[in-house]
Amino acid sequence: MGAGGAVLILVVGVILLAVVAAGIILLVAAGAVRLSGRNPKPLFWSGVGVLAVPVLFVAVLVTYAQLTGDPDTISLDLREPVAISSLPEDGESFVGMRDYDSDHIELVLPDGERFEADVDGVLVWSDDGYVTRVTFDRRAREAGEAADLAADWENELGGAGTVEIDPDYSDHGRVRAAVLADPTP
Repeated sequence: MGAGGAVLILVVGVILLAVVAAGIILLVAAGAVRLSGRNPKPLFWSGVGVLAVPVLFVAVLVTYAQLTGDPDTISLDLREPVAISSLPEDGESFVGMRDYDSDHIELVLPDGERFEADVDGVLVWSDDGYVTRVTFDRRAREAGEAADLAADWENELGGAGTVEIDPDYSDHGRVRAAVLADPTP
């Protein structure tokens, strides 16, 4: 995130805090009016309305982030060239690469076989607007899982992909795999 994004977040945060403070002041004033014996309803409902603004703003922001964030599953058919523009948008696009925090991958390999796996992340590499390679990884959660997972992925990917184990990652290692795609349209 650039400096402009950080400033925007800071400004929006200050505005939301000011709105919350104004709502609380109105509710406290409504309580004081009630103690004096007068009608506190206008101040009370004004305070509730003012407090509803930041709540609705945050709810809309969270919903938007859920709808536009990383997809849970990356699905690609690698039998034909895949245009990078056909992939879901993400928050971390770099020239030649998209980084997804997806937790599942579904591939149709160039030979027509299907491959599915639970993963910790997916990188989609591209050149000239077409996918050239898909890499994904998964951290082993228990002892011995990395070797078993690597063997399973090697078997399921066949000659379409490469699999390697990073034994020094975390407590139990990590398995990484790469599948090449033909970018020729």
